[in-house]
Parts: sequence; C-alpha cells; structure tokens
Amino acid sequence: MYTHDRAIILNDLANSYAVEMRYTKAIERYREALALYIKLAKSKPVDYSIHIAHVFSNLAIIHLNLEKIKEAEEFYQNSLRMHRALVKHNYNKYAIELASCLVDGVHYLKQHTWTLYEAEWIVKKIRGDYQAEKLIKIIYKLRRR
Repeated sequence: MYTHDRAIILNDLANSYAVEMRYTKAIERYREALALYIKLAKSKPVDYSIHIAHVFSNLAIIHLNLEKIKEAEEFYQNSLRMHRALVKHNYNKYAIELASCLVDGVHYLKQHTWTLYEAEWIVKKIRGDYQAEKLIKIIYKLRRR
C-alpha cells in the first residue's frame, strides 16, 4: 500500500474514532497519519501541507474535548502556521481555510477577538462564496459575544 493511501486510511479511521469519542485511539491514528503526511510533504510540501494542517486542527479539538488546553493551543498554533504558509503559496485556494482556522481559534480556544478582523478581511475579499458567507455570519455572531 502506498504511503499516501495509508495516511488517508489512518486519518479517516482517526476521524471515526473522534466521532465515537474514542479519543485515545483517535490521537494514535492522527499521529500516525501526521507522520506519514510529514514524510510525504518532504517531496511535495504544497500537496500535503493542508492535510498536516487539518490533522493539527483535529488534534486541537480532541485535546480541547479532553480539557487539555495547553496541548490544544499548541496544535491550533501549528495548524494556524500551516494555513498561513499555504495562503502565501496560493491565496485564492487557501484563504477560506485560513479564515476558518482563525474563527475556530476564537470560537473554541477563546483566542483574542482581534483575529476576527483578520478573518473578516480575508472573507470579504472572497465574498459570494458559500463558505465565505457562512463564515461572515459566524464572525459577526462571535463579535457580539
């Protein structure tokens, strides 16, 4: 089996474990998938960086659910760094992902709300997109809290 296929299978399995709230198993599979994605990213960084960012985000959510805030914050920051790097590579393709990551940080990890202004700025540049419209509503709702 190819490394790419194995990484996808492990990630999907981790997603299933996370939905079932079997967090220990989910963390194990995400870490295995992450190791494979990192290996793959050495030769094709652009192709696999988004997968790495998503695994970091998923690990952040799990650690948040386990009330391990410090670990959740570390995984979130790693995800945010990956998203920022991807936006530098291809703004149009990855901007909505970055905005979503910023919103998640405020919503779930209680990041400072000033990041919502950055997310809003990004989203307003790509108005008309369904995800962008959905995010703008979430941003306004979070600001009112």
